[in-house]
Amino acid sequence: MSLKRGRWLAKFIGGLTWKLSSKNKHVTVTNISKCYPHLSQSEQLDLARKSIDATLMNMFELGKIWGTESDNKNLIDNIYGLDDFAAALNQGNGLLLALPHMGNWEVLNLVLAQFDQYAFLYKPPTDPKIEHLLIKHRGASKALQIEANLNGVRKIIKHLKSKGFVTILPDQRPKGGQGVFAPFYKIPTYTMSLFSRLAIKTKVPVFFAYALRTDTGFDVFFEQSNDQIYADMQTSIDYMNSKIQDIVDKAPEQYQWTYKRFSIQPENEPPFY
Repeated sequence: MSLKRGRWLAKFIGGLTWKLSSKNKHVTVTNISKCYPHLSQSEQLDLARKSIDATLMNMFELGKIWGTESDNKNLIDNIYGLDDFAAALNQGNGLLLALPHMGNWEVLNLVLAQFDQYAFLYKPPTDPKIEHLLIKHRGASKALQIEANLNGVRKIIKHLKSKGFVTILPDQRPKGGQGVFAPFYKIPTYTMSLFSRLAIKTKVPVFFAYALRTDTGFDVFFEQSNDQIYADMQTSIDYMNSKIQDIVDKAPEQYQWTYKRFSIQPENEPPFY
C-alpha cells in the first residue's frame, strides 16, 4: 500500500492500541514521563500517543520499503551527510554505522545498498517465518547479515578488516554481562558495550544514521562521530548515548518509546516500570 494509506491505517490501529493495550501504553508513557519530566502531563500523553502511532507506521511502511526498486526510488526526499559518509568509506579502512531506533531505520537499506561490502548485525526473531521475511527482503540489498552472537562478533571484525562497513542498532538493550550503565536522559541505562568496543579496537570511522518521516517520505541523515567514541569504554558509551539523545530530541515522537529500554536497573534501584 502507499505510504499515505499505510500511515493512516497505523494511526487508526494506534488509536485502538492506546485504548485497549494497557501494557504498551504504560511502557510508552513511563519512558516519556521520565525522559521528558519538564513537559506537562497532557504534553507527555500527546507525545506517547504519537510515538505509538509512529511505531506502528514502521511496520505498515515495510510493504512499500521492501517493494521493488522502482517503487522505492521516490520514498526519500533528502539525504544529508552522504558525501562525508562515502568519503570516509572510500578511505578503505572499514566503517562502523550506528542506527538508533529512530524514525524508520529500514529506509537506510535503500541508501546503503548502493555501497559494496555492506553488513549489518541482527538478532533473529523467535518466529522462523518472520526471520525468513527479514533475510529475504533485507537481503535484496546484497548485505551480509550477521547474527548477534560470539561468532558474529568475529565476523564483524573480519568484515571491517576487509574494508567493509557494519551497521548496528546501538540502543538495543543488551543481555546481562554484555553492557554497562551510562546516562540516557539522565537515567542510568544498561547500554551495549559492543559498539564502543569495536570502535576502540579498530579505530575505523564511526557514523550515526537515521531516517526521519516527512509528509511525503523520509529524510535520511549521516552524522560523523567525534573522537570521544575512541576513548576509554565508559567515555565512549557515555558519548554514544548522548549522541543518540541529541538525535531523538530532533523528533521525539519518532523514537521507539514502546521499547522497555530501562528494564535493567542498577542494584538496589526499584523496578523502572
